[in-house]
Parts: sequence; structure tokens; C-alpha cells
Amino acid sequence: MMERVSEPSEHHLPPVSWAVLPTGINLVSLGLLTWGVASQIHRLDTTGKQASASVLLAVVAAAWVVWGWLLRSSMTDPGWTSAVPLLVLGVAGGALGAFIPLAMVFPAVAALGSAMRWTFPVALAVSAAGWLVLLSGVLLAGAAIGVALGGLAAVFAGLLVGTTRQEAVRRAAQSARIEIEMARVEVERARAEVLSERNHFARELHDVLAHTLAALSLQLEAFSTVVDAEPTTSSAVRDQLERTRQLVREGLEEARGAVRALRDDPAPLEDQLARLCAQNGATFVVSGHPRRLPGQVVTNVYRVGQEALTNAMKHASGAPVSMTLSYAPATVSLTVDNALAASATMLEGTGSGYGLRGIAERLEILGGHVEAGPSAGGWHVAATVPAPEPPVTAPSAAAP
Repeated sequence: MMERVSEPSEHHLPPVSWAVLPTGINLVSLGLLTWGVASQIHRLDTTGKQASASVLLAVVAAAWVVWGWLLRSSMTDPGWTSAVPLLVLGVAGGALGAFIPLAMVFPAVAALGSAMRWTFPVALAVSAAGWLVLLSGVLLAGAAIGVALGGLAAVFAGLLVGTTRQEAVRRAAQSARIEIEMARVEVERARAEVLSERNHFARELHDVLAHTLAALSLQLEAFSTVVDAEPTTSSAVRDQLERTRQLVREGLEEARGAVRALRDDPAPLEDQLARLCAQNGATFVVSGHPRRLPGQVVTNVYRVGQEALTNAMKHASGAPVSMTLSYAPATVSLTVDNALAASATMLEGTGSGYGLRGIAERLEILGGHVEAGPSAGGWHVAATVPAPEPPVTAPSAAAP
């Protein structure tokens, strides 16, 4: 049974959500203004003025709705797209205000929306366009100049509220950026502390274990010379001595590899696995394009291969073993397959099972998993660990 162990742009600020003024309130506000203006259209003295005012009111309402829809439906910044309905809202509202003073609210709303989204000069241009149209209409219609002055006050009020809102958004964004930067600094500081501690462990490991194994290896070499000089020494003793020397050499290499891993400078994974397979008589294949991997990935994938080969020797000694290391764009995988030995039967559950369980727990921390179970005529181990390819930096253009 298979078991799985498993900065804003220069022209405008970030978009202000339509939720700042809920859709319902906006629609109610538009409805009340439209009703108020429409109720005064029939009081105009000529049919031509009534028709013109009706058309302008329809344009203003449509521009308001489109502006709101753009902000409500856009998951990303609609950019300058919303400038069109705001400009139409201001200009058409200004023209309508020349007939019906209540309509001066529409240029004020356009000023508010522009000031909330763009820099002050841009918002001022949109606001000025609406008010200038209002002023022109008042002068052409011979209306009281107070209407134009009231419209000017309304536009400036919209600019003030919008600019205040924009500044609040800017400060909130700046505060968020400062917090993120502080968090990044704290992460880097913690990372530096971890690296310092790992380097300390690496030095201790090298000074104690590696030196001890190196000294032991020298002692064994000397002892081997003595044994070789004694003709009466049996071949069994010589074989045992050679195996001991081999174990010490492997232990020394393991200690050096652990030191490299702690210093986050491990040897290439394919080189380590190739050497491991050569020591255990297994075939080794690399699939995909090898690349530099993080030290934790190298160490843990190597441990998977080591544990799988150890289990193969225990339960199927002498049977052929194959190992494949596969590089994918986002992951690295290791599979180990071995056939059943001719003189032994591999039984599921033999041994404590803590080896693969420990490996699975280590891979799980990295977001990976390992599977182990019987396959057709043998045993199959497969481990996968996330290891995304590093981003490719585009070469800079050569200077002319």
C-alpha cells in the first residue's frame, strides 16, 4: 500500500475603493439630486431650455453611474479610464448648473472624485473645466453671478474633501510601507543571527567530529600498514579492516558535507548522489537541467537517497537498485527503485520505520513529501521538494 507522508504611479494614487462611499449611498445621492433637478426643469421658460436641461441631466446621471461602475467592478486600478466620466460629469454638470443652480453639485462631485484619485494639478484641471462651463453658461444666460460663485465654492469644497482623503490614503500607504520595511529588516536581522549560529555549529562540527574522524582515518592507515606487514594475518581481518577504513572515509565525507550544508554552500546534489550510488553499487540518472539548490533541499533530498539505499541493502541485499534525480521548473524529485533479492523477500513493515518517517517530517517542513511502498517486483521510494528556478535577470543593454 502506497503511503504518502506528506509605488504608486507619478500621476495618481492607488485606487480608492468604491466601498469608501457605499454603492447604495451613491445611488441614493444620485437619485435625490436627479429628482431635485428634474423637478425644476419644467419651470424653465422655454421648451428648448427644458429639452437641453433634460439631455444634460441624462448625460450627468450616466457619467455618474459609469464612474461608479468603473470603481466598483475593477479589481485593479482603472487608471485614466475613470477620467472620462468624471470630466463629462463636471462639464455637463456645469452646463446644467447654468439652467438649474442645484446642478452645481455635479461639478463638485467631479472635483471630489478627481482629487481622491490624481495629483492636485490634474484634479484642479477637471474642476476648472466644470466651473468654467458653469460660468460661461451663467454669463450667456444672464443669470445671477451668485450662481457661478456658489458653484466655485462647491468645487473648492469637493477639491478640499478629495485632497484630504487622498492625503489620508497616502499616509496610510506610507505607514504600511514603513511597517513592511521594518518587518523586512527584522527578518534580515533574524536571518543573519541564524546564519551566524549555523556557522558556529559548522565550525564546532568541523573542529571536533571532522578532526576526530580524520585522526581515526590516519590511525587506521597506520594500522593497515602493520597488518599488511604481518604475513599470518587472515584475509577476514584484512577485509574487516578495509570495511572499517571505508566507513571512516564515508563518515568523514558526511561530516564535511554537513559542514558545507550548515554554511549553505553544499556540493551539487547530483555529485553527492552519484558518489553515494557508486559506493552502494546503484545506477544513477539525472533528468532535467541541474541547478544550484538551497542547502536544506540538498541535505534532505540526499538523506532520502541515503535512507532508501540503506533499506535496499537491509531488505534486498544484492538486488539491482536504480536512482533518478529529476529537475523540474518548480520542484526537484528523487526516485529510488530496487528489485527483490533472489534469496530474500522484502516485507512491508520490517524494521522500525523511523528512518523514512523522519525524512518525511523533514521534507514536510520544506513543503515536500515522500512516498514509499511496493511496486511491480520491488520497492519504490519517491520524494518531491519545491525548488523554484531562480528568476532570470535580463542582460542590460550595451552602451552605444
